[in-house]
Amino acid sequence: MRHERMIVLLLVISLAFFLHTELQPVKAIGVANVVVTNVYWGGNPASPDTAHPGDVNLQLSILITNVGDDVARSVNATLQISPPLVHSYYLNGMQYTGTSISQVAGDLQAGQSYTLKYTLSVDPGAKEGIYRYGLQLSYKSARELQEINTTVMVDAPVWRGELHVQGVQTNPTKIYPDSKAVAVKVTIVNSGQGTAKDLQLQLDLKPPFTPSSSGSAQIFVGSLPAGQITEADFIVDVATNATFGQYSIILSHVSGDELIPIGQVPLYVNEKIRFDILSITPSVVHTGDSGDVIKVEIRNGGSVKADSVRVELRVGNYFTGTLTDFLGTMLSNETKAAFFTVDIDSKAQPGQYTIDLRFDWTQDNNSLDDTYSITLSVEPPAAPVTLIVVAIIVVAGAGGYVYMRKRKAKAASQRAPTDQK
Repeated sequence: MRHERMIVLLLVISLAFFLHTELQPVKAIGVANVVVTNVYWGGNPASPDTAHPGDVNLQLSILITNVGDDVARSVNATLQISPPLVHSYYLNGMQYTGTSISQVAGDLQAGQSYTLKYTLSVDPGAKEGIYRYGLQLSYKSARELQEINTTVMVDAPVWRGELHVQGVQTNPTKIYPDSKAVAVKVTIVNSGQGTAKDLQLQLDLKPPFTPSSSGSAQIFVGSLPAGQITEADFIVDVATNATFGQYSIILSHVSGDELIPIGQVPLYVNEKIRFDILSITPSVVHTGDSGDVIKVEIRNGGSVKADSVRVELRVGNYFTGTLTDFLGTMLSNETKAAFFTVDIDSKAQPGQYTIDLRFDWTQDNNSLDDTYSITLSVEPPAAPVTLIVVAIIVVAGAGGYVYMRKRKAKAASQRAPTDQK
């Protein structure tokens, strides 16, 4: 009897062990579990790209990982495509657009990862935002005894760079009519959430501003990440007839043949003093003259004073002498005279000569200059004074001689009848 009880107890223990083993088949066999662990644009997760409206052939990377404890066999991943993302491909020379892309990742061991790479384009009219797409995963687990199909959502952000003009500086600080090679430094900030790529900037110059040289109003910046600032340098000229005052120039981003305005670049043109030439004395000189003093009356026609005014007569090869005069400070509407002592070469041809009158002065601590034109008439040499005096004496003497002869002849004719008596 005691022996039979021992046999029953052993049977109960064996049955319990068997039942315990059959209740845990999954743990004994193991399960694969493939999940999405990262999604980013580009090929470097540490420095991902930004997708922009209009981007073409940009890589969307999706990292999948087997977090289970069994091998995931024959892993296949299909990404469902919808606007604004586009998948284009060519077949027999024809372009097609697909609504899904499939990739085979193969077998993934437990803990192993694989990066899926999908080449996509972004519609140019896409709005900013995060777009969600379904990724269908299919694989086999538990030593190919169990097939798993699941769909997970992945996020694909599309951002635009948002550019603004943050500041403007010029060198020199003050610009005037006829200023040349003015450096205009524009500071631009990207306040958007996306990188501004292939950034080419252009100043849309209008009169009185023109580029100093070909291409000096356009610059290629490259990429400007979100939150970053950059500086763009342009070189411009100001027209001689520019009216002083405030101007606004449009800064644009060049996109193909299109100019996309970014903001306004304010430029202020300061008043530049205008000198009025009131008179030139004498206005006629002669070839061979020496020491002719030419007086030029000048008025400050501006509304501000001019300091350290210097006037230079820039003449041709036939003119020499003291050709510079210093006038000092000239207040608004003040008139002064500049004097030049000029020698005229005897080889100078008679005629009208256009001569430059160059001014340089200081205005608001800025050195400025300007050039005006005056006209001098050169005539043949005048007769010397001594010859004129001699000619007068000769003429007078000849007249006196003729007069005396006439007088003597008259007297002789009056005495003749008396002698005959």
